[in-house]
Amino acid sequence: MRIALSFLLILTIFLTCNTDLFSQSPEKPYENSRFDTVDCVSFHYRVWNDQLPHPKGKVLLIHGFCGSTFCWRNNYDALANAQYKVVAIDLPGFGYSQRDLQLNQSQSNRGRLIWDLLIKIDGDDTTKWNIVGHSMGGGTAEAVALMKPERTKSLTILDGMIFIKNNNVNLGIVGLVNHPIYKKILLSYTEHQYLSFNNFRRELKSTYGFIPDTLTVMGYWEPLQISGTAETVVNLLANSSEIRELDAKGLDQFPVLVIWGKKDRTIRLSNGKKLKRAVPSIELKVIPDARHMAMETHPEIFNQMLIEFLDRNNR
Repeated sequence: MRIALSFLLILTIFLTCNTDLFSQSPEKPYENSRFDTVDCVSFHYRVWNDQLPHPKGKVLLIHGFCGSTFCWRNNYDALANAQYKVVAIDLPGFGYSQRDLQLNQSQSNRGRLIWDLLIKIDGDDTTKWNIVGHSMGGGTAEAVALMKPERTKSLTILDGMIFIKNNNVNLGIVGLVNHPIYKKILLSYTEHQYLSFNNFRRELKSTYGFIPDTLTVMGYWEPLQISGTAETVVNLLANSSEIRELDAKGLDQFPVLVIWGKKDRTIRLSNGKKLKRAVPSIELKVIPDARHMAMETHPEIFNQMLIEFLDRNNR
């Protein structure tokens, strides 16, 4: 009887989670790809220097809107060569992580899931994490750090969708997006126009400041073709109620570096300055000629800024 009940419990959990990730994405997109499931959400992530006996520290890289681990292709080697263990993740619904159309996509809920994943990755390792996030992932990185300051060594935000307090859900927009007619229209636009190859090339041109080559566009665009991506984009607007109140003033508990492209037209430098005013202990650095994707367009400058900051705080 106990065996039968145990079997039914396991079967129920399996059916509830529905984590058939491999029907959605390649089994191993990269040589160092890994998959793990937390709270019924399957994450794809990549690891560098996993076998390094005594790394200087651990670095987590979190991409921005419609991005993936591909975004950090000009940075992870520099970090690995600097003797850091590096983990880059695909946020739920993007890259090769699972598309869960019911998932709460708020920054604090992403933060909760990321810590669940990091705890699994850590095992018995209690070394604190250096959190790095770009754009939308910058706000996620901020939430991650604020939710567990005792496990955070430092925080770096690049051109981030940052917050002073995470009470930024616009109920009017949420209600409009959840209206069946408007949701259908928005979904059709996202799938057939916004996520089209040519439109995405134009989007990247705006954030880079120049037309990217085809291989770069493909690196972004291929995972966006996985079934459920358009629905995920719409779900970002429809289901993002914060599960925990967070205040940027808590950022004074650990070192914080904020890097901004001076010519960023996607998220203006004024946002970084606003965060600096709210938390004076923050270190704000500007890359003069960069737009929104400095880690890709100005990797030497970005890598130098980041590694100098990490070395200073991981002694």
